Amino acid sequence: MKYFLLILSWIVAGTATAQNQQTVIKTEALKMAKALAAMDLETYASFSWPELVSDPQNKQRIKAAADSADKYRKQFNIKVKSIVIGNPSAVVTYKGVMQCTIPQTLAVEAMMGSIETESTLIGLSRDGKKWYFVSSNFFDNKETKEKLPELSPQLIIPKQKKPVMKDADGKEIKM
Repeated sequence: MKYFLLILSWIVAGTATAQNQQTVIKTEALKMAKALAAMDLETYASFSWPELVSDPQNKQRIKAAADSADKYRKQFNIKVKSIVIGNPSAVVTYKGVMQCTIPQTLAVEAMMGSIETESTLIGLSRDGKKWYFVSSNFFDNKETKEKLPELSPQLIIPKQKKPVMKDADGKEIKM
């Protein structure tokens, strides 16, 4: 009976640790989403994998993309309507980097209509406390992929769904 209680306590402690880790990941992803919704690009960038934002060439690209996004946001009255962060997958550690996937749904509206995208974020951490997030689409770009850690073969990344576009009246636009 004593051994049974000891084993049971190990199982409960392990489950609590895994749940706590899932909470940390989701909380960090929500902070990143909040920064994006507020167009706080400095905070948003702090959730990017360090090797991506430390490269001078990538810094320049990120700044240009942010400036362009800000210009179009103002010109077309673009607003982030909602960002929904799903529950993280199980965390796997591969080559010293903790990794998981997190589903994300982003809805943006403008004068001419709205667009909703469902995508997958890759959560990356070296210590389990500070988490960085990268769109799974970045792993398709050879230059960017070289600056990111190699992904575990255990990580399952769903194919990105086609965006759903609606006109100003809310009618779906077929692509």
